[in-house]
Amino acid sequence: MDLAVAVGPPDDGGMGNRETPEEAVRRLGREGFGFLTEAGFAGPHEVDGGFSYTGHGLRIEIYHYFWKNEAEVVASVCILGDSSPKACADIAQLYAECGLGAVNHLPGHADSARLAGLRVRAFGAALEVLLPHLLSPHRTMLVRRASARP
Repeated sequence: MDLAVAVGPPDDGGMGNRETPEEAVRRLGREGFGFLTEAGFAGPHEVDGGFSYTGHGLRIEIYHYFWKNEAEVVASVCILGDSSPKACADIAQLYAECGLGAVNHLPGHADSARLAGLRVRAFGAALEVLLPHLLSPHRTMLVRRASARP
């Protein structure tokens, strides 16, 4: 038996096969956002860098965004109108607007698959707590207030 083969490093897929942040968002999002299908949302639907769910007059999106030196996981909720969104807000802003914590409790920065996975889990947990607020009759006002937050 070749000792190098028996004791070699664990197979992590090699440098070229490591999970990308987008793949981590999609993989972990399917697990962490499964409660949305139980609540009557359709999805997940693939979008660039992630996925979305629709239902109850809402579109919930989560995706990995990369441009120049910016890399982050973006999670948002939009109230759907007749032909376009009426209002949209970040989940972090909604979380703060509902008094559940500060905006910085849900950072978006994610320049690796590991960080993207952490962000997806945090956004999923926050959204699960926010869902009753988003299904209430006052949700449009809530989303508009959250979208106006600095």
